[in-house]
Amino acid sequence: MNATIRLAIAGIHIESSTFSPLRTSKEDFMATRGEEMLSRYPFLETTEFASIKPVPLAHFRAIPGGQVRRGCYESMKQEILDRLTEAGRIDAFYFDIHGAMAVEGLPDAEADLLAALRERLGPDLPITCSSDLHGNITDELVGGIDLITTYRTAPHIDWMETRERAVRLLLGWFREKGRIFRARVGIPVLVSGEMSSTEAEPGRGLYAPLESESARPGILDASLWVGYAWADQGRSMASVVVTGTDQAAVTTLASEIAQRYWQAREEFRFGSPSGSANECLEAALLLGHGTIFLSDAGDNPTAGAAGDVTHTLEALVSHPAFDGNITASAIFASIPDPAAVDVCLTAGIGATVSLRLGGKLDPIHGRELPLTGCVLKLSDHDPVAGWQAVVKVGSVNVIVTQHRKPFHKRQDFLALGLDPLLHTITVVKIGYLEPELKAMARHHFLVLSPGAVPPKIDAIPYEKVIRPLYPLDDRFEWQPSPRLFHSTFSTP
Repeated sequence: MNATIRLAIAGIHIESSTFSPLRTSKEDFMATRGEEMLSRYPFLETTEFASIKPVPLAHFRAIPGGQVRRGCYESMKQEILDRLTEAGRIDAFYFDIHGAMAVEGLPDAEADLLAALRERLGPDLPITCSSDLHGNITDELVGGIDLITTYRTAPHIDWMETRERAVRLLLGWFREKGRIFRARVGIPVLVSGEMSSTEAEPGRGLYAPLESESARPGILDASLWVGYAWADQGRSMASVVVTGTDQAAVTTLASEIAQRYWQAREEFRFGSPSGSANECLEAALLLGHGTIFLSDAGDNPTAGAAGDVTHTLEALVSHPAFDGNITASAIFASIPDPAAVDVCLTAGIGATVSLRLGGKLDPIHGRELPLTGCVLKLSDHDPVAGWQAVVKVGSVNVIVTQHRKPFHKRQDFLALGLDPLLHTITVVKIGYLEPELKAMARHHFLVLSPGAVPPKIDAIPYEKVIRPLYPLDDRFEWQPSPRLFHSTFSTP
């Protein structure tokens, strides 16, 4: 083994809904290349990883959205391959992905990218991989890598820890050498992201044991994927992958975890009260004043929806409690509509504007909503949203953005002169609340709204998923049957 391990790093990270009419193009990806990538991996500067010389190639990341255009994907793929060719000697590879990228015409985009990399790298060069627990992991992907791990929290607070673990697994293999076994079990269960929080049961109980199980004799890592429900693909399901040095231990543990998940399938529930927009509004208003969040879940851009379906906004602005008589006040975050932002910019702060909001990115699930309001704020300081406008309609502060943007932090609101703590209701286009919003919320309601990522997946018209699949089918028996893969260390 060389004293220094030259570790190439690359990947594409996006979650893609095949039910969205929106398409993801090259301009939607934030590209980092070469040395600028290293901020993603600060742990590589520590003593533990001193033997690793990072060779960062290119990494592409986008806000979740619709399918990636084929030409866009092929361009990113080719750039990664070209940079790999130019990198010189490589001893190992870190495949940094999400796991739920959908590309036009490809049933398994991550496996396609990995196959191209493996062809360049050769069959024996070790590859490690980290991904999101909402990825759809296949035999083809697991068979093409040597080590793989995933997040153990949702909301995802361990993303850096997971990246570090992926590289630590690789480093350990270089030190110990020998044979590595991977056992994958595909579990015929699919749940929406709103049911997958690890802060509540059954998610908490399913994920909590994984750390100690990863420390069993002969085991290096135990990982569990909930899967991504809004891709109509054969790979959409939950998965377990256990990696280790003991073949029997690996297959036994993979079966145990898969069986545990299968037995918990009927326990998955929404973590908050749910209903239609009007039902959630009425329930929230009965609680009186306080910080109450409503999730416009069906049009959640952080799960792949377009984010401009106006169904919940229409219910909010038409409710008599928000007609401007100060009975209640609200924030709506947000609607991406560059044309509406232009109208606000032309009119200026204090002007009354008539807008036709939304229904442009996703006209399948939504429609344009005519609104008249006063421009309260204009801002161009957000690197994701671009220009933003706050338009007051009655007592509802509607945030309109130039580009799609999730609102996950209090500062996202404060930057626009708004504070959820000072309003009765704040509507966010999200599923379960991210940690900072959850900390602010006195109550939370899940709006089962229309959009490309509906929380109730049993009503989705799937055509390509493998059946039987719970909850689409609920009267079938199943037993885990691990698929085993192995790799043998080869000294570079």
